[in-house]
Amino acid sequence: MADSILVAEDERASGEYLKLLLEEMGYEVRLVGNGVEALLALEARPFDLVVTDLRMPSMDGFELLTHLGQRWPGMPAIVLSANEDPQDVVDAVRLGAVNYLLKPATPASVGSAVERALLTRSRAVEGDATVPELVGESKAMVEVRHRVLMAARSDVHVLVTGDTGTGKELVSRAIHTHSGLNKGPFVAHNCALSPSDLFESEFFGHRRGAFTGADRDRRGLLREAHEGVLFLDELETLDMGFQAKLLRVIDDGEVRPVGAEKAERVNVRFVAATNREAQVMIDEGSLREDLYYRLRGVEIKLPALADRREDIPLLIAHFDKPDSEGFTPEAIEALATAPLPGNVRQLRNLVQGARAAAGDAPVGLLHLPADQLGRGGTPAPSGRGSEGVPRGVPLREIERRAIVQALEDCEGNRTRAAKLLDIDRSTLRRKIAEYEIDR
Repeated sequence: MADSILVAEDERASGEYLKLLLEEMGYEVRLVGNGVEALLALEARPFDLVVTDLRMPSMDGFELLTHLGQRWPGMPAIVLSANEDPQDVVDAVRLGAVNYLLKPATPASVGSAVERALLTRSRAVEGDATVPELVGESKAMVEVRHRVLMAARSDVHVLVTGDTGTGKELVSRAIHTHSGLNKGPFVAHNCALSPSDLFESEFFGHRRGAFTGADRDRRGLLREAHEGVLFLDELETLDMGFQAKLLRVIDDGEVRPVGAEKAERVNVRFVAATNREAQVMIDEGSLREDLYYRLRGVEIKLPALADRREDIPLLIAHFDKPDSEGFTPEAIEALATAPLPGNVRQLRNLVQGARAAAGDAPVGLLHLPADQLGRGGTPAPSGRGSEGVPRGVPLREIERRAIVQALEDCEGNRTRAAKLLDIDRSTLRRKIAEYEIDR
């Protein structure tokens, strides 16, 4: 029996076209003119999917999505609208839409969105406990898990932001893992490592003999990620021209390998990540504004570890060996008050390094590197020497002092200071500007 689709569209010509298109694809379709008529149709009989416009008389798409969530939980819905306002996308996804298509949508994009949306009925994700890999009970992490599940339930593209070491790739993998739409693989790529002369080959693939050195076919990242997720880290490092080509793929869903005679269809979900503020990158010209809004269907902002210190004991237990003797209270307190500008990544390295030093014994202060805790060896950022960080000092001040001390120890060499702090040079540069250390 064919899947049934309810279409809510107030523009008659547009609705009739969509109805005909979906019927040609083999679906049973009912067309109504607004949200009120859609609710009446749903009360009369069940449907497998709802496709709705946003701007409609009597009851708009937002109200319809609200009623669907309250009265028919689990019912997938796709928004098809001419409105490009990014806030509308965010609001629609928050209310339960699994996809947001812009008019005029191509038949291929409509067919792909419908097919993937129907899969969510049998593979829906429920409950916060389904994201165990994201450790923490702070308010910030509860919100992160909520947004990960929101993204997993939908089919929209995702933008993950946060400082280096906060876990952007981990969150992106969690979205793919817990999605009902993960038939394809999770493909990760750092855009900063993309050679400018091989962008087309790397992303689109190539045919054998397409250019000198092309001794075999290459699928390319976009075709490798078909029916799955392509994770693009450090998105802003892509050349602006390449960003335009990527935008075309997002809009058209087609890839033409270098040397090929025709394009191929791909169905890829993009999850992009950056450790910089989007508006700053747009203003300076390193990120296309239209690409940013296409990717920001759901935006997940990851907190710095300094903003969720209460999670550090849980993270220590998570990173430590499960059959170990654990950490002493003094060691846990030292880590909980350390600057840790490298965030969770730095904490993980510290925990694993301390465990290696302690063997099977409990990890104590002597197993932790003094230079990363502000004690011993060199003067501590707090001015307390081996006594550690004094109580009552704001976390931002502790971090600022740690950076100042590292720069002094390295005689102003930022590369060495970043290595000492276990962060990358771009993060150090941003922190120096944030705390006005140069002044």
